Amino acid sequence: MASTLSNIFMILYAGAFTMGILGNGFIVLVNCIDWIRSWKFSLIDFILTCLAISRIFLLCIIILRIAVVVNYEKTLYTNNNLLISLETLWTGSNYFCMTCTTCLSVFYFLKIANFSNPVFLWMKWRIHKMLLIIVLGATFSFCLCLLFKNTLVKSLIVNQVNAERNLTWNFTVRKYLLTSQILLDIMFITPFVVSLASLLPLILSLWSHTKQMKGTGSRDTRTEAHVRAMKCMISFLLLFFMYYFNHIIKYSVYAVVDTFVVNTFANVLVFFDPSGHPFLLILWNTKLKQAFLSVLEKLKSYFGEKLR
Repeated sequence: MASTLSNIFMILYAGAFTMGILGNGFIVLVNCIDWIRSWKFSLIDFILTCLAISRIFLLCIIILRIAVVVNYEKTLYTNNNLLISLETLWTGSNYFCMTCTTCLSVFYFLKIANFSNPVFLWMKWRIHKMLLIIVLGATFSFCLCLLFKNTLVKSLIVNQVNAERNLTWNFTVRKYLLTSQILLDIMFITPFVVSLASLLPLILSLWSHTKQMKGTGSRDTRTEAHVRAMKCMISFLLLFFMYYFNHIIKYSVYAVVDTFVVNTFANVLVFFDPSGHPFLLILWNTKLKQAFLSVLEKLKSYFGEKLR
């Protein structure tokens, strides 16, 4: 039974990983081709490309982490170098992805929202500096998180009683995982709040703009831009919440009782954000959507000719 479940979950891992690579790879490919053709790379295209690359990297780290835990679980938490390297890659990929998504939310807010507030106008005129501040803040937070994680890893190695795994050592490992994950989630409260704070004024801007356009009987491009941006930001926030809430549940349960079904099912849910959100971005971005439909038409005609 366990072997059958393991095979099913491995197929799900492979499918989610493949879909994520295809979706994110498509975004990178379309933006790079457009850049080569026009030699112009807009800020939004740059952010979307970095976001897609960060998610490709995150998907690779997720698969690597699962493979290492499955194959080297007995020696993972007694190997200082392997544990530090894996935790550094895992934390770095999460920070890279989170920074890009936060920059995307702030960009949508500053570019699409319409306010006459002096503070908003000051930020709107200095959008590049605002995004740079977000990147520098994330880098500083990442360094603090790594410092704390290295301390936890060293403490974990020092507390090893025997080379063999016993109840005390097993509890120490679980406590480390829970503490490490809680730390990572706390570090991401700030970018989550920033993204949420970007969404709320955007909703207010849409409400104000809709009120001004009331009675015209038409839906202008600014309203459509507001709606697309809000869909993108809301989907990101929901998937972000699901992603990190899933981690909290997973490691909280693991700290109490270690079960195969809980761990494997939680690992499947981890793929939802990096694998699912790229297709929503493609759906709500005009250029990416047109390119995607063009690819589907070419594939349809190609396979149609093959079947004749």
